[in-house]
Amino acid sequence: MSNEVIANRGSATSQKVKVDIISDAICPFCFFGIRNLKKALATAHSDTSSPLARLNFDLEFKPFVLDPTLTREPIDRRKKYEARHGREGLAAREKMMQERARECGVNFTYDGTVSSTHDYHRLLHAAYEKGGQDIQVPLAERLFSGYFEHRKNPGSREYLASEAVKSGVFPTTEAAKEFFESDRYDAEVKQGYLKARMMGVTGVPFFVFDGKVAVSGAQPPEAFLDIFTELVDPNGSGGDTPSVTNQNSAPEASGTGTVKPMACG
Repeated sequence: MSNEVIANRGSATSQKVKVDIISDAICPFCFFGIRNLKKALATAHSDTSSPLARLNFDLEFKPFVLDPTLTREPIDRRKKYEARHGREGLAAREKMMQERARECGVNFTYDGTVSSTHDYHRLLHAAYEKGGQDIQVPLAERLFSGYFEHRKNPGSREYLASEAVKSGVFPTTEAAKEFFESDRYDAEVKQGYLKARMMGVTGVPFFVFDGKVAVSGAQPPEAFLDIFTELVDPNGSGGDTPSVTNQNSAPEASGTGTVKPMACG
């Protein structure tokens, strides 16, 4: 899906909406969540006569540590999750995840390796500093796809450097490698971890809209559209900013028709 659906550019009466997306590379629901959010954005901008069409979204991924036990040393993903869920438990979980992933157009796999995602978060911070959402969001989606569909390790500096150059964050692989060997944005990312904890975030994805509404889990597009409607200001000024609320109601369809939150934590 094109990144053009994110913002309503060029409208004199557009209302800017900042969306902070607290997430981690190894959370599948974060991948599903951004897919659903972009579907909602496309719908919001599809009818130019709708008040939602003048919402100008600025998306920014923010850091969260989903698994603090991970180190720079890669480990086998399947073995890691088998140790947690057991072989039969993992098989059942994988089937469920693959079914859910297909709904979002994702070819999900548990194969591959994984290591600490701290460098991933540093890269996303650098991407936003470089070109805002126009660079950061497509890069985040590429890295999600790499991990969940193509067995890539989002903690691998070699892989991250390659994607950073392809995305225009750095001009050369050498420049990207120099970045990872430095401590650039290390403090900012760690501050982001702390901020998420202080906000009470215990699972991701966690979306904060204009500091007004916070929702956790891979919400369906319809839920995001309801939030957009709530945020529309008739005067286009954004209005006052009330306290952030948590609407932890992301549904996950099951074979019994029940629903439950869809978040990693």
